[in-house]
Amino acid sequence: MKIKFYNKTDSTNLEAKRLINSDKIFNDTVLVAKIQTSGIGRLNREWISTKGGLWFTMVFPNQNFNSSVTIFTSIILHKILLYFFPDAPLMIKWPNDILWNRKKLAGILCSNLRNSSIIGIGLNINQKMMPKEIDELATSLYIESNKKTKIKKFLQILLEQFENELQIYLNEGLHFFKSYYKKYDYLYGKSISINIHKNKWNGKAIGISEKGELILRIDNKEKKFLSADKIDILGELVN
Repeated sequence: MKIKFYNKTDSTNLEAKRLINSDKIFNDTVLVAKIQTSGIGRLNREWISTKGGLWFTMVFPNQNFNSSVTIFTSIILHKILLYFFPDAPLMIKWPNDILWNRKKLAGILCSNLRNSSIIGIGLNINQKMMPKEIDELATSLYIESNKKTKIKKFLQILLEQFENELQIYLNEGLHFFKSYYKKYDYLYGKSISINIHKNKWNGKAIGISEKGELILRIDNKEKKFLSADKIDILGELVN
């Protein structure tokens, strides 16, 4: 994939959309920024993107991945994190986060636009501290390991792994990867409440569907959710 570096941009996802809308992107491309001034997380929440993190977006023209690509991407990212930190307590939290010791380490944001797929990833790597407003919820690789990580090397290995396994995902779907996901599924087996708009459901998380939906067991019946506004786990707030 072609890689384009930015010292600063508002958001690599927004830049990807601008390039697609102006017909300036024709090949699989990765947009990487040292700093994002308006990083975007899920549900349009702010993603603080200071120097020291890895902020990038993969753009795939003439592809329209389905919603399960977020889960696939989280699995690939988790694998590479374990490659660098084999003993780390890293978990995948539906729908789009990687956690280290229950704190948010990375987030993934996927969308489709004009027959192109956009996969944005934000990963806290070498920040020595988190901003006060999120330091109880988020962490970085450096904070947890006291080790610096070479960002470009990490990105290179991650992109290679993504490309190596993408065709398997396109051919087999999530089915091929579900056993891996289950092993590191942060929600699996937990009693949770899930909020979507003004509606709320309580149940036990029992895995994900082939479409990447969260499956809850509610009163001995299964209900699937493609997204959520808020998830509570035994009194613990998960954003």
